[in-house]
Amino acid sequence: MKLQLIGAAFGRTGTLSLKLALELLGFGPCLHMSQFVTDNALCRIWLDELNRPLPDWQSMVGENSSLLDWPCCLFVEQFLALAPDAKVIYTERDFDSWFRSLNETIVPALRWANQLRSGHRPGFIAFAAEIIGKRTFGENFERAAAERIYHNHRERVIGQVPAGQLLMFDVRDGWGPLCDFLEVREPNFEFPQENAAGEFFAMLRSLHRKRING
Repeated sequence: MKLQLIGAAFGRTGTLSLKLALELLGFGPCLHMSQFVTDNALCRIWLDELNRPLPDWQSMVGENSSLLDWPCCLFVEQFLALAPDAKVIYTERDFDSWFRSLNETIVPALRWANQLRSGHRPGFIAFAAEIIGKRTFGENFERAAAERIYHNHRERVIGQVPAGQLLMFDVRDGWGPLCDFLEVREPNFEFPQENAAGEFFAMLRSLHRKRING
């Protein structure tokens, strides 16, 4: 399947809502970080490829028509080389709001997992530690460092992507700007709203219970 759309923003910016919206609009399947959570094989495939001198980007895309969130957002340039005509969406979120969300979900999740015995750590934690902890933040989640990384990534995306291929999108704006950008008809139902902080931790607890109960 041809890659049609690349999500360029970090997680916790409305990417799960956008994933659901894209699939409703016919731009699926859409690969999102949420799928790595319960798929250890997918985590291993990506880690193995990223450790090669020349990753097979096409195999990492697989049958997906769109890519969002971590880890895909770190490799916009590579995916654009693979699919030069793909459209790119950067989901906007105010840094202060995003940083609070990061510290309510991902940061404590990584710390929580590090306290577990190795045999009880969910497989995706090693993946998240590599992709988010190391490759994104260099294991420095202090506010000043995170703010610099957040804004530098945004500016890099703007510099990499031709203006006509890039949508800077706030999911609170709903279907209008998204459908205009994708040149599709706007649905007559509400834009999806998913992945609150509480839901994030419920997902982690469920996964942990499955691991320890076999």
